This record gives sequence, C-alpha cells and structure tokens, in this order.
Amino acid sequence: MTTQRPEQKSTVAVRLATADDIAHVEAIHKVVNRAYRSEGGWTTEAHLVKEERITVDELKEALVDKVNPILLAFDSETNEPLGTIQLEPAEHYPDFGEYKKEGYASTHTESVPKDQQVFLGLFSVDPAQQSRGIGRKLVEAALAHARENMKRTQCVVYVLYMRAELIKWYNKLGFIDYGEKVNFPDSSRIVQEDTHFSVLRLPL
Repeated sequence: MTTQRPEQKSTVAVRLATADDIAHVEAIHKVVNRAYRSEGGWTTEAHLVKEERITVDELKEALVDKVNPILLAFDSETNEPLGTIQLEPAEHYPDFGEYKKEGYASTHTESVPKDQQVFLGLFSVDPAQQSRGIGRKLVEAALAHARENMKRTQCVVYVLYMRAELIKWYNKLGFIDYGEKVNFPDSSRIVQEDTHFSVLRLPL
C-alpha cells in the first residue's frame, strides 16, 4: 500500500528587483497594467483614470532605480511575476501641492521630517492571482525594508478617495486617514471630476 503525498502548493516569494529583472519587464508590465487598468481586480482604476499606469521604458528605469527601490512578488515554482511595490523617499517624491486638511491631523503626523517619510507606490497584484495574500506580503516586506534599510519612521500612501474598499484594506494594516487630501497631478487623465487622493499614514 502506497501513501499518497499531499500536493505541495507553490508559495509567493518577495524580493528586491535587480537589473536581471529587466529580462522579465514585459511580464511585469502586464501585471502592473492589468492590476490598474483592467476591468477586474480590487486595485483597478480603469473607471477613474485613463492611459496605462506605466510604460515599458519607465518600468525598465524603475527596476534599476536605487533611490526608489521596487520589490517584486514571484511564484516560487514558475518564477511568474505576481505583483510589485515601490518605496519612494518623501524628499524626492513629486510635489502635488499643499495638503488640504479636512478633519483632524495630529501634530505628530505633521512634525515628521520628509527625510523620515517614505511613500508606497506602484502597488499591484495580478488580478488572476489575487486572494493568495500577495498584497499583504508585498506591503509587509516593503515596510520592513523601509524601516530596516532606509531608516524611515513613517510610511505614506495615496489612495483615490473613491476606493473605499482599498482604504479599508490599508486601515486593517494599520494605516490611518487623518483627513489629508491631495489633488490628482494630471487632470487630463481623470475620468471623474474631483478625483483626488486620500493620504494614509503608518508609523514604522
């Protein structure tokens, strides 16, 4: 009598991007734009923002950017790219204008220097691979890298204010909305008027 071994499920591995990942740029590009611009998936913005999230050439540059590192999620068996997330030091982040405060904003939040803050960006998970915990793994790995390697004390993320389910997801990870709002930087790309970001913050 032979004992049937349980089927091993592939796992998700998260690591920093390197120059070698340019060989996979087309596949990574598809993941990002499916996540942001397809009709499916919980991160889609297709109904709110026009044009692709990032071009192939922009992604090539981003993969080797040492100032704004990207972390990639891969399937451990197939090496298929599953998701992305980028860490952007606040002192280098594009200035979209002054924050508009609506509601309470703590003095601690306002007093954290720019060089101690880091932004989360280019956060994507392949819609066909969602519900595997990939998003949480990416965020947790990014926060650990920001804290341990970049010596940051606060993480900031911009979320389109209409994305209530995504804001709620970030809330579960500990991010707090203090009522700060930021305008969308390119009005020619928005589908809906009054499209702006809610600013969420998390101490590291």
